[in-house]
Amino acid sequence: MENNINDKIRVNTYTEIDSSEDKLLDDVFWSSYLWIILFFVFSISLKIHFFAFALFIYFFSFKFQKNLLKNKTKDAKIKELSLINNDNLKSKYSVHLGTLVKRHKKDVDVLTLYNQVRKFFGLDYEIETTIPSQKRTSSKDNAIVSVLIDDSILKEHCALMATSGGGKTELLLNAYIESSISRGAGVFAIFGKADNSMLQRVQSLCATYNRMSELLIFDFNPDKRGKFNSNTINLFELGASKDIITMLTSIADLEGNDEGGWNGKAKLYLSSLLKVILTLRDANFFLDISKIDKVFNSTNKFEEYQKYLIKLDYFSFNRLMSETDLLLKFLLVFDEIYETNKNEINSKLYENFIKIIEDESKNNSSLSHLDSSVKNQFHNELKNVVIMLSNVPDWQKLKESYLNGVTTESGTSIKGIEAVSLRFPQRSGTFYDLSVCQGLMDKLVNFFDSFAPILKNVNSDINILDAIDSNKIIIVNLPGQNKIYSPILAELLVSTLNLLAERRGKDFIPDTTTLVILDEINSWLKTKNNQSYQIGDLLSVIRGLYMGAVLSFQSDLKETMGSVDNSQIIANVKTIISLKLEDVELIKLLNSKVQKVEKITLEESMKRDKNSKKSHNNEDSKLSKSEEDFFKPEMLSNIKNGEGYIIRNSIALPFMAKYMVQKSLYKTAKDDVVLNRYVDVDVIRKKQIELGV
Repeated sequence: MENNINDKIRVNTYTEIDSSEDKLLDDVFWSSYLWIILFFVFSISLKIHFFAFALFIYFFSFKFQKNLLKNKTKDAKIKELSLINNDNLKSKYSVHLGTLVKRHKKDVDVLTLYNQVRKFFGLDYEIETTIPSQKRTSSKDNAIVSVLIDDSILKEHCALMATSGGGKTELLLNAYIESSISRGAGVFAIFGKADNSMLQRVQSLCATYNRMSELLIFDFNPDKRGKFNSNTINLFELGASKDIITMLTSIADLEGNDEGGWNGKAKLYLSSLLKVILTLRDANFFLDISKIDKVFNSTNKFEEYQKYLIKLDYFSFNRLMSETDLLLKFLLVFDEIYETNKNEINSKLYENFIKIIEDESKNNSSLSHLDSSVKNQFHNELKNVVIMLSNVPDWQKLKESYLNGVTTESGTSIKGIEAVSLRFPQRSGTFYDLSVCQGLMDKLVNFFDSFAPILKNVNSDINILDAIDSNKIIIVNLPGQNKIYSPILAELLVSTLNLLAERRGKDFIPDTTTLVILDEINSWLKTKNNQSYQIGDLLSVIRGLYMGAVLSFQSDLKETMGSVDNSQIIANVKTIISLKLEDVELIKLLNSKVQKVEKITLEESMKRDKNSKKSHNNEDSKLSKSEEDFFKPEMLSNIKNGEGYIIRNSIALPFMAKYMVQKSLYKTAKDDVVLNRYVDVDVIRKKQIELGV
């Protein structure tokens, strides 16, 4: 009630016109409960059995009516939110999110009779125990129906909003991840600040459903001793060539306005080198760099080259990037291969593109650049950059000097890089500019050193893309608090999702829908220089590739991801779950997604009658109707962990998240999770060949 003293207007505001049907039934039942019992006892004592039986039927008719009303309400709520009805056993659901409830209840203090009396008289009293609100909210009499979704709803994506401690992680674990693991589906979850106990709980879930061997954990957060407990990744397998080039040049931090300056030259050198080695990677035609001398000194370099093929890894990349002599030998090998086996090398490098042209269309304009003249020059750009960063006039002279050598005044014949330096001397060194550019890669090297146990490896445990496609459970734990490396790793993972979408293709039909979780995206999925990850486009694409995404955050995304990604994310999710929330902007967003609430106001105006000699007032009353927002800040800030609202079809209903107790496999939360290790079949075969098996 609000009183306006100046205008003498009394305003009464009502949130609902009538009580709900179940409340009316309860009121009628409890108001007549005592009389029903008395009449029943009286009828039995007087042996009026038919009357007693009638009272008995009348008594239980309330329960019957309440069950009818409960089923009616349940069906109505399911239809409103377009959920799965669990009464129909033929309906298969994918995820059990929680329970729709009538209302969110408060904590209740349980007192003994003695303490109740003391409390009544205003004396000090002791609380025996407290029943938490979550237990009362999820009780049988307050629950309406389980919230079940199938694959079609899962693929429509979900936005999960909650403040820190609101229960986001519990919902993700107990509902989404548990349901996916139990039905044999794949999981690709990226957490922004998961602790070790959370990783233990995921492994416990895998053990429950006999899927421990399918769990992969990539934890970029070290412990207090700086130790990493993680599966390994070959970073060069995790993206399309253009994405890896963009990512590594970004890590190297070679941005600059002056393209002719050192940063510009170093960026050109790095990108040119990556184009060459990633072209070889895509064709599965990368050389074991430790065997470069054998290939270089052989008479048939093409045949010898094919004996030592491996997957591209960090060590090979780092050696080619930092060792000038090795890089020159590498380029000279391809020069000779193009002279002796041009058709064979082109077939190896561009076999996939040729198949695309043959299968799709003979007039594929997007691949028209792959003619012979360009194919022959896949490493020419890098050769030109090397010449630009040296004191050698052109590549042909460098090649002649390196292969044929020079003769000193003493008559000694020298070949290789020393011969080039002698023929084209410079005070600071023939390849001084190249060495400076190589030295500017320190930030890139430091990045790999920072996560050496994870990134610096010859053979990764398993390719993430292969793992996702084979329904493995993949948990990635990012250092969300690390402002330097967190955005870089975000680019890597978004690139991985994009590559997965390209790789699956429109005709990909798996057995189950893969769950993709992006947790705490406002802490790690940050853009630089107002760039956009185009998350909305990615969400719309993966929907058709049998992947359902859950994006969780605790504050407005405009500040961290920009307005473009923010609007795209909200536009591409059909389900919104809000737990405990305090962010004002997110509450405004929620109100824009649900229907307004009608507000009825009673206005009583007190007017003085001037014509009457006696002093008295006339009271005029009227009802006015208006609309107000569904969510008020206190509705979401005062609820407890796990309580919230689910929004679908512009309708918001009270919700209680699913909760389950998981038995840990470890004695303490500090114990390292035991990891699964994988060995590539190609590595085993290569070892067998070396051993002569």
